[in-house]
Amino acid sequence: MSKRRRMQVSDWVNASINLVIGVFLGIATDGLVQLVTTAFWPLAVVIPLLFAGFFVFIWLFDKLVYRIFPSGVRPARKPQARGGIPVPRLLSLPVGVVLGVALARLGLGDPIIGVIQ
Repeated sequence: MSKRRRMQVSDWVNASINLVIGVFLGIATDGLVQLVTTAFWPLAVVIPLLFAGFFVFIWLFDKLVYRIFPSGVRPARKPQARGGIPVPRLLSLPVGVVLGVALARLGLGDPIIGVIQ
């Protein structure tokens, strides 16, 4: 098993951003689950399909643009292996999703979304 490196400042920043993104994803997931249990269940099917289609469109568009306009920049040298990603950084997104679902179930999803509006 590879030895994991210690957390650095960039790892803490990355983990905190992943945690916040996970909370918002958890709130959105809870909203989709609530849509499934109502008469608007087709929206719960269509919304993820639209996002998947949008993701594929952007991915294909990026590939096409790179093929037409290649950057011409040589890739950097590969750095030496620094060890595995620290565990808190790995678990930040799943913990954020679980926290987001829990907060949404407690009725705090709307106030959290209201903060960013």
